[in-house]
Amino acid sequence: MEGPPARFPLGSNGRLEAEPLTNAVGNHAVLVREGEQPRALVTVERGSPERQRVIIVPLDNDVEMRVDGDALAIWLSQGSIGPPPSNVPAWANAVGFTLVIAAVGFMVLGSITFFGWLFWTLGWL
Repeated sequence: MEGPPARFPLGSNGRLEAEPLTNAVGNHAVLVREGEQPRALVTVERGSPERQRVIIVPLDNDVEMRVDGDALAIWLSQGSIGPPPSNVPAWANAVGFTLVIAAVGFMVLGSITFFGWLFWTLGWL
């Protein structure tokens, strides 16, 4: 028999954890806690026939409720939801930098050549 579902970290430092819960009648919820101190409970109740209503119950004074979508915008603006990027080796950075500098050099050389030819053709040189 499997044990209860594992807690998973929330936030940037991982001090907050979300713990899945199931009550005796099979309703599911998520308890947000910091250590052993509960902070908030997220659950649902019956709403319209097509959707259920999400209920967030603050369990201490440091829980901020945002109703206008700011919480989602702030969370999305903090970064991607994918896995964190891996470190790029130094040699790959050096090769990329060299290629960018070479490309810029060729662009400058091409611009000088083109405008030199253009000005020579127009008789401005």
